[in-house]
Amino acid sequence: MRARWKGWVGAFLLAACGAVAAAATPQDLETLYLKGLQLMNEGRQQEAAAAFEQLIAIAPQHAGAWMELAMHQCALGDAAEAERLFREIEMRFAPSAGILEVINASRRQGCKPWQAKQYASFALARGIDTNVNQGASNPVFAIGSGPDRIEGLLSDDFLPKRDSYVQAAFDYTRELNQQGMVGFVQMRVRRQDEISQQDTNSLLLGLDRPFQAGIWRSHGTLSASMVTLGGKLYQRQLQLQARTTPKLSVLPEHLDLTLSAALGKIEYVTRQGFDATNGELGAQLNYRTPQALGQAAAGLLADRGESARPGGNRHGWYASAQLQRALFDRATGELGWTRQDWQGESVYSPQLIDAIRHQSTRQWRATVNMPLAKHQLLQLEWRQVHNRENISLFQYNSQALQLSWRWNGF
Repeated sequence: MRARWKGWVGAFLLAACGAVAAAATPQDLETLYLKGLQLMNEGRQQEAAAAFEQLIAIAPQHAGAWMELAMHQCALGDAAEAERLFREIEMRFAPSAGILEVINASRRQGCKPWQAKQYASFALARGIDTNVNQGASNPVFAIGSGPDRIEGLLSDDFLPKRDSYVQAAFDYTRELNQQGMVGFVQMRVRRQDEISQQDTNSLLLGLDRPFQAGIWRSHGTLSASMVTLGGKLYQRQLQLQARTTPKLSVLPEHLDLTLSAALGKIEYVTRQGFDATNGELGAQLNYRTPQALGQAAAGLLADRGESARPGGNRHGWYASAQLQRALFDRATGELGWTRQDWQGESVYSPQLIDAIRHQSTRQWRATVNMPLAKHQLLQLEWRQVHNRENISLFQYNSQALQLSWRWNGF
């Protein structure tokens, strides 16, 4: 019955579009065909099928439209309709040996309905950090100014503390529909050997949805996260991000550019007056070859805090670079660098710290990944952070070394 219904619809469309077929140019037909392919690549399956059916009604001898529609029906699990279309193709077009092999392979494998793809990973790590509490690198502090200036030495509680830790991480991603929407979860748990006040837990939940911005394929991401510190809820954050990859013919084939914009709201549960709204505009250049992967990114930052927040509002910028390539056997290496600068708009704390805060944080990272077995690898990571400030209380340096076992599952 379904096949007969399809035949009636096809006959009706063919008659209704007769005048259009006479007026359509080869370029018009190719445009409609490419539109159907684009819709299919974007996961908009129903719209893609409608485009191919329209093309077949206008140009019944367009073999590509018949083939794409047949493969589409097979991917949806409609084996009967896919077989009807395969037979039409065999009778109408005397397909080549290559096309026949594709058809026969689909028949052998069977037409199965869409199944959501999912991915999970788990990591367990052991590491050491030279400054787990971000203690000040300068033990001398000064408050006030002029004749009221007071200098002294910081207590041990505000100086760098070295400690070892164990960390567990879990990531899970799953497709939610055929249009490409994805849900994801990220969990992190870190336990210090001695300084339990620095124990942290974090949870991130999010949705990522593709959409079309003109001729550019884009993504929108909504995420919510929370962090605990020392066993108490410390921070909550909500963020909305949009990113798009414009089609630029001036870029070489192995390069692409991604533009992004983000807006977020941060709430500090245990710190009165520190809640803020922040925004970001950025660009990322991606480099891909069979031997290496690279990224370079830069952007502008804005942070609007509550009126009582020390230093008031602030603005800044960031830049980063990362390179990954094969080393030996199956091992890969990564090098990364990031810099983030913030500039305050007002004196941090009048009559106490009479300075407008300027913060510049630089991080270097080096990693070696060594596969152990299927879905498993060993990762050795070194990380160094320099936080340079014009207010000595906030300056700190740290280094960390971490060894991780990672399982990348289904």
